[in-house]
Amino acid sequence: MKLTIFAFVIFSVATCSAQHQFKVTNPSKTVTVSIDVAACDTDCHGAAKFTFARTGEPRAFQTVRLPDTQIWLGDDGKPSANVTLLYDQQSVVNFGDFNFDGQEDVAICDGGDGAYGSPTYRVYLHSPASKRYVYSPAFSALAHDDALGMFEIDAKKKMLMKASKSGCCWHRTQGFSVVSNTPKLVYEFTEDATQNAGETVKIISRKLTAGKWKTSVKRAKTSDYYKN
Repeated sequence: MKLTIFAFVIFSVATCSAQHQFKVTNPSKTVTVSIDVAACDTDCHGAAKFTFARTGEPRAFQTVRLPDTQIWLGDDGKPSANVTLLYDQQSVVNFGDFNFDGQEDVAICDGGDGAYGSPTYRVYLHSPASKRYVYSPAFSALAHDDALGMFEIDAKKKMLMKASKSGCCWHRTQGFSVVSNTPKLVYEFTEDATQNAGETVKIISRKLTAGKWKTSVKRAKTSDYYKN
């Protein structure tokens, strides 16, 4: 299954300092982000402070401090936002409605300890009551451990899509719906070409329907399956 990917959008980013401070001016419809990071060379890393302000307001409404982050700088020396391309550089901050409540949430990169050196993210859900972002361990778990970076949003199906892999020949996509403000696994699609010296691929599709898992298993020649 091919993951849907957020449309690539070029954001206006103003640099406050050549090395350690950046201001991302329009990563979202309503919020600007100022970033102060410990160290920069080709890219930036280490302890960081993320300050959020509402567009047009000088005073910040929230500051998040992390012991580590990764910031990939473009050719212009500036960070990007809302770029979640698999097997490529991903953004330090990603905005989106992760729990499908109509409110814009945010994910912040907290290091590069994911699968195959992928970035990991702490997810903060917007609270209408406090008008602040609240850390969510459950949503953050989708962007840690074996995840290949940030999960994707399928707004039409109201699902979050997580990608993982093991070596060259085993790939899995998992789909999560949101139940009681918590991600719930409802879909799995696995391509396993680790058997028979890689000559065949086992395709396993699992879907949770009416509280029960339905599983479909198919096999195909690897050369035919990956032809396109």
